[in-house]
Amino acid sequence: MNTITNIADRLFRKVEPVDSAFEDGATGAAVEGAPEHTWPQIRAQTKPQTGAAFPAETRTPAFCAIDCPGRCPLELHLRDGELARVSANKAAPACHRGLSMRAWANSPDRLMWPLRRVGPRGSAQFERATWDEALDEISDQLARIRREHGNESIHLAYTTGQSCTTADPFERLMNCFGGFLDHYNNYSNPQINAMVRSMYGPGALYPGGSELDAAADAQLMLAFGASPAETGTGRATWHGAWDRVVEQVSARGGRIVMVDPRRNGSIPKRKRPASSGENEGQALAVCAAPPADDSEHKGCAETSACSNAFPSNATSDRQTVSWLPINPGTDGALAAALLHELAFTHNALDWDFLRERCIGFTDETLPERWRGMGLSVMDYLRGTGYDHAAKTPAWAAAITSIPADDIRELALQLATARPAFIMQGWGPQRRSNGEMTSGMIMMLAAALGQVGLPGTNNGMNIAWGGGFLTRVSAGHNAVPFRIPAYRFLDAIENGEALGAREGVRGLSEAGCSNAEDASSAERAQAGCANAEGPGSTQEAPAENDAARGFALAAKANLEQTSHNNRATYSVQHQNGAAHLPCSIKAIICHGGNCLTNQHGDVNRAHRVLGDPSKCEFVLNVDAEFTDSARYADIVLPDLFRMEQESAMDADAWGRRIAVSTGELGARFERRGAWNTCVELAKRWGIADAFTEGRTEGEWIRRLYEGDRERSTGLPTFDRLLEEGLAWRADRTEPFVALADWRSDPDAHPLDTPSGKIELFSEQLAAAAEALRGTPDEGAITPIPTYIPEWGPAEFAVERPATDGAQEPDAGLRADDHGCESGAFLPAGDQECESDAGLPISGRKSESNTEPACDRPLRVFGFHSVARIHSSWGNVPAVSRRVPQVISINPADAGARGIATGDPVEASNRFGTLRLPAHVTDDVIAGTIVMPQGAWWQAESRGTQNAPGAASARTAEPIDIGGCINTLTTSRPSPLAFGNPQHTCWCRLRKP
Repeated sequence: MNTITNIADRLFRKVEPVDSAFEDGATGAAVEGAPEHTWPQIRAQTKPQTGAAFPAETRTPAFCAIDCPGRCPLELHLRDGELARVSANKAAPACHRGLSMRAWANSPDRLMWPLRRVGPRGSAQFERATWDEALDEISDQLARIRREHGNESIHLAYTTGQSCTTADPFERLMNCFGGFLDHYNNYSNPQINAMVRSMYGPGALYPGGSELDAAADAQLMLAFGASPAETGTGRATWHGAWDRVVEQVSARGGRIVMVDPRRNGSIPKRKRPASSGENEGQALAVCAAPPADDSEHKGCAETSACSNAFPSNATSDRQTVSWLPINPGTDGALAAALLHELAFTHNALDWDFLRERCIGFTDETLPERWRGMGLSVMDYLRGTGYDHAAKTPAWAAAITSIPADDIRELALQLATARPAFIMQGWGPQRRSNGEMTSGMIMMLAAALGQVGLPGTNNGMNIAWGGGFLTRVSAGHNAVPFRIPAYRFLDAIENGEALGAREGVRGLSEAGCSNAEDASSAERAQAGCANAEGPGSTQEAPAENDAARGFALAAKANLEQTSHNNRATYSVQHQNGAAHLPCSIKAIICHGGNCLTNQHGDVNRAHRVLGDPSKCEFVLNVDAEFTDSARYADIVLPDLFRMEQESAMDADAWGRRIAVSTGELGARFERRGAWNTCVELAKRWGIADAFTEGRTEGEWIRRLYEGDRERSTGLPTFDRLLEEGLAWRADRTEPFVALADWRSDPDAHPLDTPSGKIELFSEQLAAAAEALRGTPDEGAITPIPTYIPEWGPAEFAVERPATDGAQEPDAGLRADDHGCESGAFLPAGDQECESDAGLPISGRKSESNTEPACDRPLRVFGFHSVARIHSSWGNVPAVSRRVPQVISINPADAGARGIATGDPVEASNRFGTLRLPAHVTDDVIAGTIVMPQGAWWQAESRGTQNAPGAASARTAEPIDIGGCINTLTTSRPSPLAFGNPQHTCWCRLRKP
């Protein structure tokens, strides 16, 4: 972001950078060696800051507090009071991101003092302000908006940049101020959370699945869309556990199968045969697309190159971990075919477990009023219900591009390997069909009976969110309403149109009197907008509504009943008439970049936030000047947690506790967010209520000492400050999800209505009923099923029907055989000039007359080791570890005349981005991938073309930073109203 380079003037740096992970000269030049810049928009001169003398060198404990399971414990090396170097705590390893904290803290984008906007929103035209000026304006603006529009017009944005016991002070502050419009969900896992509530009950949400170390006892590990070595970088947690699991599974001759559209960073690179040369990429491309003349199943040739995904003997790490490429968004189809094989070919399901512990797998285990209608899982698998297609390997091959024989081989291994550890990352559920997909994977684990036993998982992601430390209370929010986190732009543009059907919770007219009777993680899909699961007072579905309530259920002629008799206990889809009383008029964004960069359809976010007549005031509090900060009226400089006293859980499961002494302290005019809130509280006359007479440091100590009484082996807080890291003595064995319930279901029942695993859910049946007549009709069924995701038409990259009446989600519908639309099955005989000699995957389809070089491609982003979300996106020393490129299969590249290094443009109706191409067979044909989290950057971004209201009538600028949300949609998923950003289509061309 060159236009704001000297927001963080380098005058305070007295030493050359020596970051322990990056000690080369190029890094120093990239981070700190650039020449001084002038910035006309800054209206005040910068002055170097002088300080008292410091010891020659000291070490002090700290940690990296970003939204990562690693949360590396660190040691800061201070020289003359400045941060000279960062190293790992002697008791635990640290990853390259944690070790680069010095480069990040000294980034040219680091904020140093308050800023006030003086130009159009998005133009980055700010002037320096004093703290009193900034705080007075914030106080006055929020007080005015509360007076004119009410507390419900003030929204705290979803962010992920705060991870310690006192890191969320704005929520507490605003509750003292009378409340605010809250959100529920996150951008990580809302779809799977919705299905967990229905299938396992809300009590299973946290910590979620088994710990990864539990997989070391498995004979077979099957992972859908997961890469622990990338998403959990730092060998103290997931990455280290992954290494241990691979080693131990390999030692006993077990298998690990990774189902993913890309060869992710947890999959060893396969050695190429000496004779394969350039043909390997084409062989894999042929495997990745169905052949044109296979009349049996239109899937992969069964002798294709993909068949070596299952070596017969696992004698090394390379053979222990194998990659099974799959078309994005089709994991549910693979799970269905595996269940079909396990049930009808191998008879390998745990039938006793399904009868005694589960609802809905067979007709006799359905609730009585739903029986005999073809609604069981068995009906779905055999094709006697729902879409009436048998879920055979051949059926799945045409959808997934996995050869049918490979599906059969995997099913055989699942039938015989015990224990089997089945898991999914959050990528498969972060799609338009994510609810159903995640449910299918969890159902696979349950049907095998491989839950709650040593070496097993419940089909969810590995354990996450089981933190131990208590956070300071946020208090009571007097505003009862909450919106889905992913709908904040809708609430800005027209909040009064958002009601229960759009996901708003807490509306009194929706039938619930108390909006605060459950935690945000456990509020419901059942009962009412703010009550969960058992105990619901809502009327059960009328019997005559059974099959009529969902479009894909049994095709029975049942008498239609009135709208008033329909069940409305699905939280997401209540049929209430109430709506939000007003739109969002003010936003507080603390420690996050989700206002723009990390939100779907970033150009829409730029337009909406760029118009001050819609959202009248935006406050951004952050350590760095992000893309979201460009749209603020006031920007305040925050501190990293390593710069202030802090305590936090130092892993994803509460085993370790880390602290920062705060000895590094603040530089320039930076302040911690807690102190900022104290000053605002004083201006509103609520300081006593906010602080309760304690400083932030006193709160941290008080909370820790209370937690220390709940555990064993934790040191005093003073001792912890000396050591920097402590382990809980009462948390030693790997956690196995549902183990208590499996061993004694009477003593530990699930908090589902039945106390069992509900593969058939009346909550989902009601949600499906509520979707009738909407664009998402048929997207939810009362059991998990495979539902095709949104197609190219949603992204306007498929030519519309001749009558111009193509529906937005036309590409997601299934044909009579349950397969995806034939528009995406390669076949046909006409070629563009680039078609000659290409593998099948590079040719056009018979129902899509476009040549292969112009056919739409799927797009998805992945979490790379270079960033956590967009954090570190402005630190070259880290980001260059994973270049921001578009990876494309050789078949797709050949059809378009693209070679590695060529600039290419990906575009759809939401925007265009330009990046270099990387041609590789590490991604399945028909799909392009790129790392997510890169900072949006316009090709030419000055005040004359700043995104926002002033430029709304002009063409969107081309993004050359590679922010994948230039292409993604802001339309939420159908059930959870979650983030579907992995569902994306584009056209790709050379500019």
